Amino acid sequence: MILGIETSCDETSVALLERDGTVRANLIASQIERHRPFGGVVPEIASREHLQHLFPLLTRALDDTGTSWNDVEGVAVTAGPGLIGALLVGVAGAQGLAYGLGIPLVPINHLEGHIFSPYLQKSGAAIPMPRRFLNVVVSGGHSSIYDVRGGLVTMLNRTRDDAIGETFDKVAKFIGLPYPGGPQIESEGRHGAIDRDRFPLPVPRFKDESLDFSYSGTKAAAIRLARQYGIHAGRDGAALPDFCATFQDALIEQLFDRLNAVWTRISESGEDMPAEVAMAGGVAANGVLRERIRQWGDEHHVTVRLPETVYCGDNAAMIAFAGLQKESEWADPRRVTARSRIR
Repeated sequence: MILGIETSCDETSVALLERDGTVRANLIASQIERHRPFGGVVPEIASREHLQHLFPLLTRALDDTGTSWNDVEGVAVTAGPGLIGALLVGVAGAQGLAYGLGIPLVPINHLEGHIFSPYLQKSGAAIPMPRRFLNVVVSGGHSSIYDVRGGLVTMLNRTRDDAIGETFDKVAKFIGLPYPGGPQIESEGRHGAIDRDRFPLPVPRFKDESLDFSYSGTKAAAIRLARQYGIHAGRDGAALPDFCATFQDALIEQLFDRLNAVWTRISESGEDMPAEVAMAGGVAANGVLRERIRQWGDEHHVTVRLPETVYCGDNAAMIAFAGLQKESEWADPRRVTARSRIR
C-alpha cells in the first residue's frame, strides 16, 4: 500500500493506494468555509487547519480500510509548489512517518499529481497510460499544457499572469458571488448568454507568437464591463447570467485557442502525435469545459481523458499515484524538503 499526503493549499488530504492504482481511501478535509469570508485562501489559516486535520485523517484512512502501518511500503507527499507553511505541515508529517516506519519517502510535484490524475478511477485499477499524451492543467494557480512521454513531463506553455481559476475567483468576487467563484459563475451562466455579443471580451494573443496563456487582460475587461453595466449579484438584473456565460466563454476560448496551436505545431513537426489529450485541475470540474474538450476530442479523432470530479481538486490519491510513477526517486525521508516554487 502507498500512502499519499497532500497539503499544498486549502485541502488536507490523505489517501491509500494499491500498486495497481486502486484507490482504497481518499479523504479530504476542505477549508472552503474557513476562507470564504476573506474571498480567498489565507496562508496562516490554511497551515493551522492542516495541523488540526492531518493525523486524524491518517487514523481514519487506516481504520476505514483495515490497513495497518506494516502494510504501508512507501509515502508520497506534495513537496511543492504551494503555500510554504501548508507544505511544511505535510512534508514534516510524512518525514516523521517514513523515518519512524523505516520506509522510503518520495517528494511529488503537485502539478505532476494533477497530470496523472485523469487515469485514476473511482473504483478498480488505474487506466493504463499511453506512451505519450498531452495534459491541460487548469486550476486556481496554474494554467499550462504539458507533453508527457513515458512519464517524463515537459511544459509546453504556461500563464504569464493570472491562472484561469484565479481569474474566475477575482471576477466573481467583484460581482458579489461567493468563493470559490468558478462554480458560481458556471451556475449563473447556464441561464444566460442568449446574446453572446452583449459583453465583448478579448481572447488575447502575443505578438511574438508565444503559446503562453494570459488572463489578466480578460479579467480587467470583465471588471470594467461589470462596473459599466452595474452587474452585481446583489442587484436585481437579468444581465448577470449573460455576463457570466460570456465571461466563462472567453476564458474557455483562450484554452482552446492555445490547445489548437500546440496541436498544430506538433502535427507540423512530423513527430508521432500524442495518443490522448487529458485535462486536469480544479477547473476541469467545470461542466461546460468538460463538454467542450470532449467535442474537441471528437473533432480531432483523439481520446480525451478527464479526471473523476473527486480527483479534479487537490487530493492525496493523485499524489500517491504520482509516487507510483516515480518509484526510482523514492529516497531517505531526511533529504526531502518543501519548496513553494518548483521550476
